[in-house]
Amino acid sequence: MKTTGRVIRKWACAAGGVWAASEVVGPLRLGGTGAERAVAVVVVAVVFTAVVLLVPMPLRRTLVRAAVRNQRRMAEEPDGGTSDWEFFATMRRHFFYVGLGMVLSAVVLTVVGPTALWAGVELSAGLGLDVDLGGGLKDLVTAGLVVAAVETVLLLVLALPVKRRRPGALRSLTGYLLCLAGLALSAVWLDGVDATGTPWLTLAVVAALFHLRFALTLTLPVPGVASLILVSANALVLWLIVSLTGLLHIDGFWPLVGTVALMWVAEWPSRLANAAAEARTNPPPPPPDPFWPDHHMPQSPLY
Repeated sequence: MKTTGRVIRKWACAAGGVWAASEVVGPLRLGGTGAERAVAVVVVAVVFTAVVLLVPMPLRRTLVRAAVRNQRRMAEEPDGGTSDWEFFATMRRHFFYVGLGMVLSAVVLTVVGPTALWAGVELSAGLGLDVDLGGGLKDLVTAGLVVAAVETVLLLVLALPVKRRRPGALRSLTGYLLCLAGLALSAVWLDGVDATGTPWLTLAVVAALFHLRFALTLTLPVPGVASLILVSANALVLWLIVSLTGLLHIDGFWPLVGTVALMWVAEWPSRLANAAAEARTNPPPPPPDPFWPDHHMPQSPLY
């Protein structure tokens, strides 16, 4: 029952993503009457959801099982006679599985998703619906990314009524809305930043695409360096979105930097909330007590 509900939610959110892609991505066209367009959205969303869920499922399940087994090995007490290479083997496998999961997510976004969208469009056209996806590979990937991004944001909205998922969904959705606010401010204040088509929908889609990026955290002893690196990474992500999709026109380097800076400042409350939630989940260990609890003797020399 839970699986069925999850699939239905993903299908409904994917339908919203297909509609948004048809509005902001020019080569994706849904014609006909309102009822015919609704049927086309439903058909494309069904195919998109089925392919995105089923194609990576075997590898994803295998990866999850391997990661769980490796975590159990990490929790076990290591043998005293093991070498350093064997001692850190579980840690190396952990980072390997994390990297493989990131690669799998990227492949689903850039390959499986656009392929699923193309299959849905072809099926709809075969059923006699007025659906067409023109352009080249770049437009196909753009439309697939837009569907996935809008679906992700709508899934956050649907997760709000669920009590156990509400805090995380609320923090993530708040981060998206703050990111959208910073992007909107850059479009209003900065010269050389313009949204194509319907401005509010285009900005919402671009913010959703930006929200798909991998969340990075960095702590360095020198103040400001970590923020500079993270802002530079965000600038690279936004530049890739602008270059690939063409939904947002940013004329030059400094408008790009200004846009990213406004988005970074706007997201500051969300980053504080995420840091506070992480601190509550993983509290720092208490400082070591240098005295025995009974005899008040030091555990180690104090020099």
